Amino acid sequence: MSKIELTRFRIKKGKEEKAQEWMDFLNNHHQDTVATMAGEKMFVETVFKEECSDGYTYFYWYSLQGEGGKAVEESDSYIDQKHLEYWNECIDNAYRPVDMKVMEDLIAPKINKIIQSD
Repeated sequence: MSKIELTRFRIKKGKEEKAQEWMDFLNNHHQDTVATMAGEKMFVETVFKEECSDGYTYFYWYSLQGEGGKAVEESDSYIDQKHLEYWNECIDNAYRPVDMKVMEDLIAPKINKIIQSD
């Protein structure tokens, strides 16, 4: 069974540049970042950015994860440690994250077989 999520998080006011630095860090360390996914049983992770008329920036986090993966907080990887630093600095805890409801999920049988066997 896979876990599919899309969640909306708000960036703290004044932390928009730091949030961009965060995404740049993950992208600039792509190979090391992807290497952390195995322990989390993470198959797909994508972040979208929205700048709204309310003056806030939002990140939408999409993920496809298998069962039994470790939480990012349990990792010793420098990538995950830096990721959590950025998270704590940039994500607005005063805003309740919004989890989108999955209405349909289509995963190609080849991919689903990989997810189920991992």
